[in-house]
This record gives sequence, structure tokens and C-alpha cells, in this order.
Amino acid sequence: MTRFRHALFLTALASLTIACAPAALSSPPVQAEASFAPRGDPAFGDAAPAIRRLLAEATPRPKGPQHFCAIGYRGPEGTTGWVHWREGDRLILWLGRGDGSDSADALLRSNRNLNLKTDVVATEADVSGSTYLVTRAWVAAKLADCAARGDKYSISAS
Repeated sequence: MTRFRHALFLTALASLTIACAPAALSSPPVQAEASFAPRGDPAFGDAAPAIRRLLAEATPRPKGPQHFCAIGYRGPEGTTGWVHWREGDRLILWLGRGDGSDSADALLRSNRNLNLKTDVVATEADVSGSTYLVTRAWVAAKLADCAARGDKYSISAS
């Protein structure tokens, strides 16, 4: 009889553990980032000076009108921005004045200057632990956000 009670106790304990584990071990809900047009935000401001410096330092030097879109995000990890350069096939992380520097300097020395031809993969599985690659879906979401809510710029490179 003692073995039966012991087995019954263990079964009940296991059932209780399984029933309670998802709630106890689940991670907190992920807060979505809120997007905004950075031109009117004091942490970013007008991206045109930063874009002009980016074009002046680009090699090879671009010619003709160049099209950009800047989008900002506020989330649990702070405020960031992305600048899409259409003709350059780039998506560049922009921290604005968040690190205390000039916003143009922040764009020029960005540590995330994604080449949309080589740094984008089809799926999360293709990212395979990379800290640099991004998925097509992620890029598509950023570009759609920018098209809907971002600041657009057309700047002559010549």
C-alpha cells in the first residue's frame, strides 16, 4: 500500500508541475516597438545632413538623385532608427543623437550597415546564429513601416 500511495503522490505532483509550468516558466510578453517619423524627434532631427555626408563619403561616388527613407522606433530597449538607401541597396542603423554625438556622425559610423543583396536571407534557419544576417521578412517589415510612416528624402549626389 505504501508503494501505491507513493506512486499516486508522484503522479499527482508530476501532473501539478506540468499544469503549472507553462505559466511559471513563460517569458513576459514582448512589447512591440512603436514606429515614428524621426524628423520631428529631438533625438534624431532632419536626416538630410547625415545623408549628404553619407553620400559625400560613399565609394564609388553615386550619381544623380538618391532616395532615402528614415524611420524611428521606440521600444523596451530604447530608441533607434533605420535609414533605407534605395539606390545603394542599404539599410543602416541610425542611433541619432542617442549616444551624445552628432546624428550625422552616428549614421556614418553605424555598426549595422546592411547590404540588402548579401546580408539578407530567406528564413530564421538561414540566419543560423549570425549576429549580422537578417531575414527578408524583417527587412520587408522595416521598409513597409518606412513607406507608411517614415521621412522620405531625395538628394542629388552630384
